[in-house]
Amino acid sequence: MDKGDGDMGKLLVTVDHQFIRTPDGKVWVKTIYGYDFWKRYLKVFDEVRIACRISDVSRLNEEMMISSGPNVEFFQLPHYRGPKEFVLRYWKIRKAMVGIAAGCSCALYRIPSPIANAVHNEVKKKHLPWAVEVVNDPWDTFAPGAYRGISRPFVRIYFYCQVKFMAGNADGVSYVTRSALQKRYPSYVKRHKENHMHFESFYSSIILNRDFFYYDRKVPHDQFTIVHINSCITDYSKGHDVVIRVLNILRKNGMNVYVKFIGDGPMRSEFQKMALSYEVADYIEFTGLLSGVQAIRQELLGADLLVFPTKGEGLPRTVIEAMAVGLPCLSTPVNGIPELLPAECLFSQQDDEAFAKKAWDILTTPDLYQRLSKQNLETAASYEYDVLAARRDIFYKQLVDLGEKKNG
Repeated sequence: MDKGDGDMGKLLVTVDHQFIRTPDGKVWVKTIYGYDFWKRYLKVFDEVRIACRISDVSRLNEEMMISSGPNVEFFQLPHYRGPKEFVLRYWKIRKAMVGIAAGCSCALYRIPSPIANAVHNEVKKKHLPWAVEVVNDPWDTFAPGAYRGISRPFVRIYFYCQVKFMAGNADGVSYVTRSALQKRYPSYVKRHKENHMHFESFYSSIILNRDFFYYDRKVPHDQFTIVHINSCITDYSKGHDVVIRVLNILRKNGMNVYVKFIGDGPMRSEFQKMALSYEVADYIEFTGLLSGVQAIRQELLGADLLVFPTKGEGLPRTVIEAMAVGLPCLSTPVNGIPELLPAECLFSQQDDEAFAKKAWDILTTPDLYQRLSKQNLETAASYEYDVLAARRDIFYKQLVDLGEKKNG
């Protein structure tokens, strides 16, 4: 990869994700953060150090993506699951972070993240330039009803304050939305103005190559499949319960329709019980977690409609990927989703009847189906990899340049 002249140094990146390591030293991940993901940073930086949770295992028990590779180094942090375990193990995690910024020239935090603040304490000691990528909105994600537990309001406020502070004080800020997250979490540039020490951008985290797109979408006929994708099923925030009730409404009205839930997690069994209570379990398939973008693409190609009643997002890859294969999509008007879908396809998260009525109209009206399919393909084209890569490269190079100025 051509990085231009000079040494671009090592970038420290924080990722709030769970990785595993096998005895051969290779690091693996279930979704998103495969080695191809780190290449976006390696186009500009010589090396990348990933600060993340890593669990050591004797062998792989399921299909996973390789995350390790040339010029990517992993800094292992102790395992924790959820806010409660993070708090209980905080001092152990902090102790493990000593030296995390050694040898790095810049830092970048993907937020919201439990570990970002703690890592930043180490980065400040080195006086490194730092930037954030705002990938989600915790105020909506942890809103009432998202998940059960007495910690929910405290988690919501903590991450809201984290993103607000970091976006407002970072040297550089990039958002996954064009404008939605920028309004709630303004950067230094937004509050003051861009200068040689502060900069702002926007780009999605999605990796959407040209060969992913599909332009020959057929209008469905007498049997229909609704798809919903959420890699980790941990709560109610992605609307699994809504989709189950929508299926119940459609089938009671005589539609031959099925649902496919892609993903896995501790709440899967609860939604399976819910499907039984609504007497639609025979028409629902839980596929489990699918590793790799091509496996997800195949499921999207076999579906007729995406229904994604999410409570909070940044800019959901799930919706963009469905749009890229010509699927009509229904979702909620939160965060960046109105930047993707027309108002006629957006409904309040718990409005089962509205979702069901629009699903019926789309699946039984060929002209409407084709119009929405075409619109989605055109919108998804602006998220193709090469289009986003140009903006990302500029943002990372600004971070490099700032490091040179500070160290010069």
